[in-house]
Amino acid sequence: MEALRLIKTARHALAEARHVPDVLAEARQAALLTEAVGALLTESEEDDDLPGLGQQLSEAGAHAAICLGRSVATNALVHGGRVGRITELGEPAVALEALDDLLREVGETLVVLACGADSESLYWACIDGVDAVSECKDVTARLIEAADRGGGAERTVLGGAEPEPDGRSAPLLVVRLGPPGEDGPSDYRVTGAAEAPAVSEVSVSAG
Repeated sequence: MEALRLIKTARHALAEARHVPDVLAEARQAALLTEAVGALLTESEEDDDLPGLGQQLSEAGAHAAICLGRSVATNALVHGGRVGRITELGEPAVALEALDDLLREVGETLVVLACGADSESLYWACIDGVDAVSECKDVTARLIEAADRGGGAERTVLGGAEPEPDGRSAPLLVVRLGPPGEDGPSDYRVTGAAEAPAVSEVSVSAG
């Protein structure tokens, strides 16, 4: 299955998740998908920069999956995982832009969980996840730049969107204000990320 289709499936599944274990499981699935996309890019012959950056993305995705694997996500992993169905990358620029959107949504969703965390273990699981996903997003932004070189017109013909000057590929920056304590859950300020109504509307519960 083409990477773009799986990324779209992952975004939908993340938006539909309503309970903390399910949200964390979907976040880990996104990290595994990132690792797989990076691995496919290492085989690319379209640009000299793509294989090296693809290796970095694969390693960053694997690290994010490990970080999220330490959380309660291990109790609610998607059956078998969808990442095993990926067989081809498709158009690199289009897939990478979709992956960038997925990673942004994962980061913002983890911030939402951290804001309402009722335990330090959940709080730190979310923090570790945000940091790891931000690293993936940084590498993805560099890959988009590499894939975009001289490929804008071709991508438009193939149905992809031109880059938007809205900071969508900017790193997710989170101001850390501390874990939950006697005064209740901590708060976050998120900058450098586009608005994501689907994430802000999600209501998650620990049940």
